[in-house]
Amino acid sequence: MDRQWVVNFFALLASAAMICFTVGHPGLWPLGWLALWPIFYLLQRQPNWWERLLMGLIWVFCVSQLGFPYAVSTAYHHLHGHLFQAWLMGTILGIVTSTRYLVFFLFAFPARRDGLYLASLWSACELLLWQMMPVYGAVHVLGDRPFLQWSEWIGAPGVSWLWFYLSYELYHHWRRALPLLFLVHAVGLFQMESWTERVTSYPKHRIAVIQANQPAALTQSVEVGLKAREIMLELTGAFLSDAAALPEVVVWPEASLPLVEYTRLGGFPLLGVELIFTDYEPGAQAGYVLARLLDRDGRSKAVYRKRKLIMMGEWTPGDPKHSFQVGDRDELLPSVAGPALPMVCFEGLWPAFVAEFHRNTGGKATWLVHLGSESSFGSDLACYQSLNLLSIRAIELRRPLVRADNSGVSGWIDASGQMHEATRPFSQACLMLDVPIPTERGLTLYARWGDLPLQLLIFLCFCLQIARARTLHQSEVDAEADPKANHPGE
Repeated sequence: MDRQWVVNFFALLASAAMICFTVGHPGLWPLGWLALWPIFYLLQRQPNWWERLLMGLIWVFCVSQLGFPYAVSTAYHHLHGHLFQAWLMGTILGIVTSTRYLVFFLFAFPARRDGLYLASLWSACELLLWQMMPVYGAVHVLGDRPFLQWSEWIGAPGVSWLWFYLSYELYHHWRRALPLLFLVHAVGLFQMESWTERVTSYPKHRIAVIQANQPAALTQSVEVGLKAREIMLELTGAFLSDAAALPEVVVWPEASLPLVEYTRLGGFPLLGVELIFTDYEPGAQAGYVLARLLDRDGRSKAVYRKRKLIMMGEWTPGDPKHSFQVGDRDELLPSVAGPALPMVCFEGLWPAFVAEFHRNTGGKATWLVHLGSESSFGSDLACYQSLNLLSIRAIELRRPLVRADNSGVSGWIDASGQMHEATRPFSQACLMLDVPIPTERGLTLYARWGDLPLQLLIFLCFCLQIARARTLHQSEVDAEADPKANHPGE
């Protein structure tokens, strides 16, 4: 093997390791600023197309082996201990979801000043190729909380672009880039401190969360539903009876009840508090997954029909019989604690979707509520990863987020992205949260515009790159046509 390719392999391996380990462990975020440096080293050597293809394939394989331990552990959990099958399933998932790296390598044409273009290419690959479950580059510096405050203006996709560009500049021109990096962090630190102080002035609302750690029973069986309901009512009743004061709202996580119609279960006995939980509703072609709000008398007060479905999980292309139906509008839950923006299952992972939800409802939501279930993963790492990805939604909208998860991490996240009163994964827990909820309405810059500014920037950078490539090509043509232009002394 060529000695240079040995160097290339270890450079790709080092980059994949830093990229992957920071996703699962935010405390390693400083590595995120260095994770792409081996890639910049390889690209500045101006490899040809087949070398970039081979590098991309190697990088994808390395990422699939290092970056998806939760996928392997999930497969191992589902396959009941068959290690080889679990590795094969995890590897396939890792390769499929890492194709954006291969596309990036194929279209990464190095030049002397191509930082804007490469950052735009990276973001374009994430926006276009990673919509099944978006994990933007910003997650590699999730522990860098001052930097993440920029999500208020540009969202997680914009932070991903900024992270790539600053990392590129640090690699090539660190003396010039360091002041810019300090400035970005200074602004973020100021915003973080400002919002931390502002939160303390908001009125506090008592919100209870019940983490039951029940098996994820999706069967539409009334018998199973009644049994699960009794478990939730018993946990909730015992917790409320011991509480010094009743909460305003109780939140049950997704999968704490099977998807059985609320009416088929005969309603719920009177709790004396409002209740938010996931429910099922039949539709014309298929049923809806929804978040339902009950009033203090146990009557249905509002419903939100889930609008973002997971491919191959909640809907299957070409198979409507085994798919749920998509909700037709965004609907807030008008709780006594304030209008709540509900997110069911993985809906909270789509930055643009949540921002659009908030915009479509006029910015009236004063808090966010996420109903999740990590029962199927069987991995603590996946539970924390989902939580870390979700925390950026609170910064993007500057709204507190209450998370009720059946088996993952429950608690609440403030407007600066800080998690409070987190539970342990795969355990039963009942929380009484005092959540500061703002009274004012409004939209952040990202909530108002979503990814449109980033998309325009990407389009502009691509146009500039094409124009530059045409100029360089014309210069080469002119030089070939007039060789004396390169040798004026001859």
